[in-house]
Amino acid sequence: MTVYNRKTRSVSVGLALTCLILITTFYVGSHTNISYIEFQNIKLDNIKIYSELLSPRILCLILTAPEHFLDRVKAVNATWGPRCDRYFFITEYIPQNMTLAQINFAQQIPIAPIQNITPGYDHLTQKSTLAFLFAYEKYFNDFDWFVKTDDDTYLIVENLRAFLSQKNTSEPVTFGYNYKVNVPKGFHAGGASYVLSRESLRRFYEAHRDPNSTCRADGGAEDNEIARCLRTKDVYMGKSLDKQNRELFHPFKYIEHFYGNFKIWLKEYAENPLQTGDNCCGDRTISFHYIPPDEIYLMDFLLYKMRSRDVAQRKK
Repeated sequence: MTVYNRKTRSVSVGLALTCLILITTFYVGSHTNISYIEFQNIKLDNIKIYSELLSPRILCLILTAPEHFLDRVKAVNATWGPRCDRYFFITEYIPQNMTLAQINFAQQIPIAPIQNITPGYDHLTQKSTLAFLFAYEKYFNDFDWFVKTDDDTYLIVENLRAFLSQKNTSEPVTFGYNYKVNVPKGFHAGGASYVLSRESLRRFYEAHRDPNSTCRADGGAEDNEIARCLRTKDVYMGKSLDKQNRELFHPFKYIEHFYGNFKIWLKEYAENPLQTGDNCCGDRTISFHYIPPDEIYLMDFLLYKMRSRDVAQRKK
């Protein structure tokens, strides 16, 4: 068997396992959990929206780079991105370093008009900081919650909206997957996405405008540095668990959490005990990370197109 065929077979098996587990957890589960069926009765195609799920206004800030425009960004833009009340891709934009296809695609997506973003993974702190400052200066009064996420994250926006509808955006609080190390009182895993309340965003802005601030404008680990800056203004991490103490934000793929294929360091970092199987992820899970474009499309199909037909048929 050639290397190419082995790789293709491996990818196919992985996708099949993902399909099976997603269907088992979300599709089959919907027939045994009435509250979850009711919760999912939101606007997926022609299904009714519950008005109480509409109250939190969410701005999504999606970190990316031009080299990912035609795969990751395209997938996010075609799936979960537009479900935010508004969303922006946070990226450097240097036409002389981009292909014609990337430039043409950039005209079709909402890119935040932020100047002087330094390219490169080592500058994610700068990219996130500029994104939050942009959000404060342009949209502070327009939204209740401000989400930082990545272009390889899959975000279930309706679940996020339902979760935040029970929270107070006037509190100096953030939500995400909680780590207990490196930063006083911990930090959120950047890739799993994390959410700032309006009050947290205000304090973040104040911290960066304070001449005596210790907040870094660039450098270091992005999720660490954002949290460290927020702690200088007494912003704290909230709990992001369901009633069964299952996580809602996830730093890895669903299949890895399900089987417990964790990195060695995760057990030491995680604030909450690691769980596997059906207990790995809450029914109202909000995010997964390290999701390639083909799986973003797959998850969107399973969670939305299949769901809406199923619910519509049962309502007849």
